[in-house]
Amino acid sequence: MEFVEYQPAIVVDTRTGNISDRISSPLPRYRTTSKGHKFCLEVKSDVRFLHDQYPRLTLASSGKLSSLLSAFDLEGSHSRYGLSVPHAVTLSGLADRSARWWVRKLLADGYLKELPNKVPDIREVVPAHWRPTRLLARQLSDVFDEFSGEHAGALKTEFRLGRSRFLGTIDPARVGISGATDYDHDVECQRILAAILRSPRSVHENVFSVEPRIVLETDMSTTPWRFTALGSDVVFYQPDAELRERDDHGVLWSVVEYERFQSRRDAWSHIERFLGWVHLRALPFEGAVLHFVVDTESRVRSYVELIEAFADHAIDHPEALPVNKVILAVSSVDRVLAASDPLDPRAWFRIVLPYEPTGEHQPILHDVKHSPYEDYFGRS
Repeated sequence: MEFVEYQPAIVVDTRTGNISDRISSPLPRYRTTSKGHKFCLEVKSDVRFLHDQYPRLTLASSGKLSSLLSAFDLEGSHSRYGLSVPHAVTLSGLADRSARWWVRKLLADGYLKELPNKVPDIREVVPAHWRPTRLLARQLSDVFDEFSGEHAGALKTEFRLGRSRFLGTIDPARVGISGATDYDHDVECQRILAAILRSPRSVHENVFSVEPRIVLETDMSTTPWRFTALGSDVVFYQPDAELRERDDHGVLWSVVEYERFQSRRDAWSHIERFLGWVHLRALPFEGAVLHFVVDTESRVRSYVELIEAFADHAIDHPEALPVNKVILAVSSVDRVLAASDPLDPRAWFRIVLPYEPTGEHQPILHDVKHSPYEDYFGRS
């Protein structure tokens, strides 16, 4: 009926960037350590740093070794995947046997580290999926007009039926050197949400929305801004997903934030917007939980420090919290995907914000440059 279009899986040889019809065997992946990154920058500025560290290195090999080290010096989304030795050999120009010896040497000297997961060089970078078409949007719009009465406009807005742009066929050229793509965040987020929805604590018959664009009424006449139903201004809150989950005391309002590239400073703002959303939309007796999911254990520790700092700040400013019981939680992608119950509290580092269901409560939103975040993590 042409309401949806099929996008086949995209399998790419990350060594060449070419499309492939097969997936290769998983290989160990490597990237530079902090020490290796610093060493790489020094070598790029002056190759003599390389000869100082390895005096027996020949002049002919120094350029290729520098290229080998640079190949492993990955940043951003690429650092998550690392690079295989065969791929690095291709980029450096070293002979295979020589390159493997140098990889072992750089590992032993602390300039490289092996990542925990093996990943193929030729692999599926975007899974097969179905996507809605303009025809489906028009069909749903007609159905809402016919059967939904006064709710038709709200439904059209919720499902974004007035959009003018629809996804086209994915361009494989947007695949990076390590196999990272512009779609990685969405693909990984869908894996996380699929796991969470399999949890027996997930309330399937209730709310589930991906990237909801939530409008929050705000009073911007004061600094910091105040979340209030009487506000004449608005700010937007767009978590990766909104759902409902059960705990031992009832149903919780729940959001998921997959923090891939965001900074902790951004996350502090996400918490404040989350509190504003709970204050404006939830009933006083309804609890809420904000799930931060991050890629690595080091980022887990970093985000645990963040929610601890926010809880500490909240102790001194209880008036800036909603009357609801609010939980902040942090976990890693691997923990969530490996857990038999991804919403089990044991899979998360959790902290309950102090709350008092009486008195005046006015959640606020700080400007990023003047956030309490600076008191805990800002540089003096």
